[in-house]
Amino acid sequence: MQLPLNVILYQLSANSIYESQNINLTNTYDGIKFFDMDYTPEDNKQYLYLLSEEMLCSYSDLLLGRQILNPDTFLCVCQNRETHLDKFHRDLSLVLLYSNETFPNVFNKVLTIFHDFEVWDTNFHLALLQNRPLKELLELTSTYIVHPMVVLDRNFSLLGYVKTSGTDDPIMEDILDAGYVTPETMTRLRQDGLISTSEHAANPMINYYCLTTHECYYSMMYRFTANSHTVGYALVFRCSIHPKTNYLDLMNIISENLRLYFQQERFKSRSSSEIYESLFTEILEHPDTPSKQFEDQLNFIPGLSMEGYFRLARISYETISETPYSFVSWNLRNATPNWKPFVYQNALYVLRFTGDSDKLGNFLSPAQETLFRSSLNGINYTCGISNTFFSLMELPTAVLQCNEAIRLGRLMDEKPHEFYQFKDVFVPYILQELKRYVPSQMLTSPCYEVLKRYDRKNHTDLCEIFMHYLENGRSIGQTSNAIFLHRNTVQNKVKKAIAVMGNECDGAQAMVAFILAYAGDHGV
Repeated sequence: MQLPLNVILYQLSANSIYESQNINLTNTYDGIKFFDMDYTPEDNKQYLYLLSEEMLCSYSDLLLGRQILNPDTFLCVCQNRETHLDKFHRDLSLVLLYSNETFPNVFNKVLTIFHDFEVWDTNFHLALLQNRPLKELLELTSTYIVHPMVVLDRNFSLLGYVKTSGTDDPIMEDILDAGYVTPETMTRLRQDGLISTSEHAANPMINYYCLTTHECYYSMMYRFTANSHTVGYALVFRCSIHPKTNYLDLMNIISENLRLYFQQERFKSRSSSEIYESLFTEILEHPDTPSKQFEDQLNFIPGLSMEGYFRLARISYETISETPYSFVSWNLRNATPNWKPFVYQNALYVLRFTGDSDKLGNFLSPAQETLFRSSLNGINYTCGISNTFFSLMELPTAVLQCNEAIRLGRLMDEKPHEFYQFKDVFVPYILQELKRYVPSQMLTSPCYEVLKRYDRKNHTDLCEIFMHYLENGRSIGQTSNAIFLHRNTVQNKVKKAIAVMGNECDGAQAMVAFILAYAGDHGV
């Protein structure tokens, strides 16, 4: 792992005293070696060469000659504070490190710095491969984080943090207490210049802020991106001196690995660039979170509110490799602003805002259905549709309804359909759940049992006709149309069924009992 020179100096001591010339302290090195008169430069490797003050004074002309052939950098340990750069040729790439430690001790410390960073980098990448949470990644990194830091997702929810001894920051504490950036805290962060959501802001953005009149610090904001879209932030507080003097390049190394975490998270979730997607995922994965947090975060998302009339659809198709979710999402999102596609647990969903004119109507009007199909680019799909719901906090229920609509709809109909609605499989779903907890003997109806016995004895179909009659709102005309049977025939059979049962099943209890018993008996 390559390390910048100023990170090495900072790790030796946060208050290292040194002079340098003809060198950029941000240059990176693969390791450190003792200077040897007979050394041979390695191809594609850049080393820092350590030498003593005596060697530097004796061989400075030779070092300059070697440097012409190979751009080496020399680090000299000086115990004599009277030794300065003006004694040496100005073209020599040289750092004079003033230290009371012995030459071998400094060498061993630098070796340890390289070794420890290599171990940290390896462990960090292994943890990423194992899909470890950000909290564990920050614990691995905490040795190198000197100032308090919080890491946020793109909706400003808290993902992780590092506290440092004796350096609590009240702004950071507000974020930790709430678990996210509240509107009040966001106002302060923006007013104090600690955060900017602009894609054009400096990255990292360094700012000077004051907690009180006499207590001022520097802050740092890192913005993490994936495919040119912001996916997260890191805020570093309470830097007592400007980070460029010693801390900036160290944090740049850390932020580079944190960026890998965010890129991996975005790849795993298959999300696109839309900020609402991560909020929907938060609601689905943490449904017990107080709704106020999500309501506050919705303030950062234009055109989206917690309350309203919503429908959710899950779109399922086989050719994902040929038509990725991201492509379909882009088409749907650009077709109309009322469709909000997102990916959750490797499945594609579309949230639709329902207008006042069709609050409880169909998921799509005929015109919208045409637009919906064209957005799917001609692929064969199946769509499971939830009932209307009234708060985004009900998303977990809506997802379950979409999945059950597809599963039960396919079981009930041999012929595949494009759209399956949960309202059409409501009774089978309720019966399925009841059977898990209620003995089958309890799900009976005397009316149904009497009518079933009559059908069996007389080879009639009164149970089926009466069930259709109940499903169609007890309307003879609607039942006739639904089952393609003459109206008079339906009317006569319904009258006969009522006579056999001695009950019209017009009470709620009797009607529900008949429907459940029939559904259970026929595997509906």
